[in-house]
Amino acid sequence: MLWGIACAALGTGCILGFSFYYFEKDKTAELEQQLAVMSQKEHRAVIDQSINKQMEEIAYEQKRISDERTEEAKKQAEIAEEEKQSAIIAQNQAKASEEIARKERDNAEAQSKEAKRQAEIANAQRKTAELNKRIADTLSYIALGRSLASMGFNQYQSGGNKELAKRLAYTSYWFTKTYGNRNDLYHFSVIQALMEVSDSKLTWNHLHKGGITGIFFIPNKENELVTVSSYGEIFRHVNQDDKLKTHNLFSNSALDFRSVYVDKAGTIYAVSHTGHLVVIPANGKAQQVVLSDISRPMALDMFNDDILVVVGEHSVVFFNTKTLQQQGVLRINDKITTLGRINKHPYIFDEHGNIHEIVSMNKMESKRKPNAVRGIVTAFARSDNKGINTYGTSDGKIYVEQKDGKVKELVGHRSRITRLKVNGNQLYSSSYDGKVNLWLYENEKVEPIQLFQSDESDGWIRYFNINNKKTHLWLGDNNGNLTQTLISVDVMVNRLKNHLLTKEEWNNYIGKSASYQIFIDSVKGGEK
Repeated sequence: MLWGIACAALGTGCILGFSFYYFEKDKTAELEQQLAVMSQKEHRAVIDQSINKQMEEIAYEQKRISDERTEEAKKQAEIAEEEKQSAIIAQNQAKASEEIARKERDNAEAQSKEAKRQAEIANAQRKTAELNKRIADTLSYIALGRSLASMGFNQYQSGGNKELAKRLAYTSYWFTKTYGNRNDLYHFSVIQALMEVSDSKLTWNHLHKGGITGIFFIPNKENELVTVSSYGEIFRHVNQDDKLKTHNLFSNSALDFRSVYVDKAGTIYAVSHTGHLVVIPANGKAQQVVLSDISRPMALDMFNDDILVVVGEHSVVFFNTKTLQQQGVLRINDKITTLGRINKHPYIFDEHGNIHEIVSMNKMESKRKPNAVRGIVTAFARSDNKGINTYGTSDGKIYVEQKDGKVKELVGHRSRITRLKVNGNQLYSSSYDGKVNLWLYENEKVEPIQLFQSDESDGWIRYFNINNKKTHLWLGDNNGNLTQTLISVDVMVNRLKNHLLTKEEWNNYIGKSASYQIFIDSVKGGEK
């Protein structure tokens, strides 16, 4: 039993020994493990300590570098400030220099402007002097031209040296054209000399037995015209080189023609104071039509392509040119004095100062003539291009009504105005005083230029007209005389183009005030 107990005790001891052994062993392993961990931690701490030391060294090095950089930056800032101050000083010096330069530049510009102003004043004074000299020369040469014209006119009229008269007249034209303007050519002395020496007037005496009361140029026929007379005559004329070939188309002394009209087809219409209308087709026989509702017909005009207007003392008759029938009538209470035309509408004037516009065959519109137009209107002409109306009166005065309504009075005739005609800036007038005048109505001072004066005391100018080329004026007087007068300065001069003063004549009449060579060169250069 003891053995058993001993064995049990030994077994238990063994078990306990083994148990302790294993316990110690595990504890030793745990301690070893802890020791290993501690060793690792110690090693890690050493490493961390080493790293911290290195980091401290790096931080210190960075601080040292930062301090160095801060010091360097401070030095650079000090350098920059010094440079900035230097730049400011330089800038201020530059501004001061610039201000000095600006003042010097402004002063130079002022001096330049003053010099330029003085130069401009001097140039203006020079130009003024030159202009004054040119004006003086111009006036002198224009006056010389008029003087030469008077000498040429007197030389020609007195029967002296007509060739010299032509040379003087041409030289007058040259001076006037070279140093004046177009209107100066129509000064009385100049145009009178040119007309006289160019043989511009041609008269066929007593061509009609009665006074010539109407002249009309045939459309599209340069040299053909029709005339009518108070003795009942209708003549057709062909003008070839100033030689008139006349054809008697109709003659009846019982009639008293007062107006003639030729339409585009060449049909002739002539109205008699007796109330008869004679129609002559271009290639036909004359026909007489007795008009009704009209007394003492005096004027003709076309209302449109087919209607002829016949004006009497108190009525207007419309005549159809296609049917040759009277088509209508308009009556006027007051006595009609003349017929005019504005914008394709016939205008009737009566003795009490009324103007009646024919609007249609059934309608007239009436108004008063301008207050400034005094007297009875006996002639009227309108220029649509210029926008002016011209009135001729029974006492010989002419009135020009301008676009703005202003009225200009022209005085130059002594008797009733029989006809007016506007051609551009020129107004032509005829009168019972036997004159045909030209007026440059746009001039500030308007004076008459006499184109024709009848040689007979009773040579009233009953009618005139201007040819299609506007080169000649044709007029008829109370004694049946037909006159052609040249009105184109260019044609007159063309007739004189070879009549040039010799050098001796130039020195005699003009002297050294103008160069003879310039005159010759300009003429040869084609100025004429």
